[in-house]
Amino acid sequence: MNELNELLEQRYRTVLRLLPRSYRAEREEEMVAAFMEGGEVPDEENPRPGWGEIASVLALSTRVRLGGAGATPRFVAWGAAVRLVATLGLAFHAAAGAFTLTSLAFTAPGSMTRPLGVLAAALWAAAFVLLMRGHVRTAKPVALAAGAAALVELAAWQIAGGLFVPLDVVSPVLNVVVPLAALFAGFHSDVPPVRRAWLPTVLPLAAGLVLRAVVLALLAPALGKVPLLWPWVDLMGLATVALVAAGIVCLARNLPAYVPLALAILGTLMLPSRLSVVDDSYLSSGPAVLWASSVGQCVALVVMVVLLAVAGLRGLPATRQSRATV
Repeated sequence: MNELNELLEQRYRTVLRLLPRSYRAEREEEMVAAFMEGGEVPDEENPRPGWGEIASVLALSTRVRLGGAGATPRFVAWGAAVRLVATLGLAFHAAAGAFTLTSLAFTAPGSMTRPLGVLAAALWAAAFVLLMRGHVRTAKPVALAAGAAALVELAAWQIAGGLFVPLDVVSPVLNVVVPLAALFAGFHSDVPPVRRAWLPTVLPLAAGLVLRAVVLALLAPALGKVPLLWPWVDLMGLATVALVAAGIVCLARNLPAYVPLALAILGTLMLPSRLSVVDDSYLSSGPAVLWASSVGQCVALVVMVVLLAVAGLRGLPATRQSRATV
């Protein structure tokens, strides 16, 4: 029996290696004792931790590494970065959703509409508003439904176009999956909901409305004459401009490490979309200035992502234990 207990204890300690070392240093003995006293042991001849226990340790590890209770300052910073990725990712989708919904007013009668695209647009906008107003638990399933609708529509479009997966399909998939993962992982139970003001809440929605109703309408006549503008005035192009501008401000003001880290992650998500523009510009034998403009955009994005990543990693706090909760 003692040998079996020793085997079970060793296996519990192996599972606890999922946790950060700093967390285990303070709590490993206490957790092993608790598991040994009341743990799930379905097989008495070959005792091992239950799947429920393993899942709970994995969930705890995620929370701690993303700024949960008992996290080090470095993990607190990473948690803030992941939550900012989720917030800005949903803000982009909310702006794109407002853009899509506004486009319906400009659609000619009888034109085909995309029901799933419209549904996803409305759900993204709702999820962002709920998140900003502090209703995180409600925002998560709404955002998940929005992502599912967007991915189903993308899959249907891809199946109709063939099995080849180009860069312009990889980008929207990443732009859906990564913010959703950041939302569910970053806004965990140790993070208290924060109720934001209405101005930053409605700003992305207003931006989407203005883009469709005003900016593109004013720029449309110039696009045919100035191909240089083409890569910069679609939604992802404008988001790239916004990210580069935000990156310059971030680097100039020496903001906390989680801000440049989040912007670097978002910039990396944008890169496949911008590379697809370069590829399309080259293959379509368009004007040389269009290809040069697309390449310039990619270079600017890569340089900014590298600078932001370096600044963020250098600015991370030293690894030391902190009992502060995010």
